[in-house]
Order: sequence, then C-alpha cells, then structure tokens
Amino acid sequence: MKAQDTAPPLINPEPTEAATRDVATAAAARSTAVHPDLANMRPKNLNVIFSYNSHTWDAYEVLGVPAGASIKTVTEAYQTQIRRCEKESIDFFETAYNAILNKK
Repeated sequence: MKAQDTAPPLINPEPTEAATRDVATAAAARSTAVHPDLANMRPKNLNVIFSYNSHTWDAYEVLGVPAGASIKTVTEAYQTQIRRCEKESIDFFETAYNAILNKK
C-alpha cells in the first residue's frame, strides 16, 4: 500500500529555485513534457461541421446530442427530430445525420 508510483509524470513539476538560476535549465523545466504513451497522439476534433443553405452547422448540435455521441444515440436523436419537425426541415436533419455517419 505504500509502494511508490513508478510511472512518469504527465507533465513536468514546477522548476525548483536551483533550476531557475540557470536560464537554459529554467526554460527546459518550464516546457511541458508529455507522457510517453501520449507523445504521438493528436487531439480528436469531435465536431462534425456541414454546410446547408450556405451556412455552416455543427451536426451534433443540430441533432441535440453531445459531440462524439455514439451512432445509436445519434440515430435515436435523428428519428426523434424527424418525427417532431415540419416537412420542410426533414432535409436539414437528414443532412446533419448523414454528415455524422460519413465522419465515423
């Protein structure tokens, strides 16, 4: 229960006073280090942007679900929107739904 954690830190700790005396060492200490497992990963963009009637829209926002929601959740939201909307809006919701399907 008292074993020390051997994993490298996700970011470097704050520089010490001794490190701040040397300008080069202080600059290196302030730079953000990345955990080795995360070094080659890029952040994911969860938003799906589509164009409809010369405007850009976020497909998840149009369907009322959080960005990155599962296909099942998106499909349920799409079907709910289609049942509740006016006939003129069906194409708009269908375009948003297809944008998400094409992204995944």
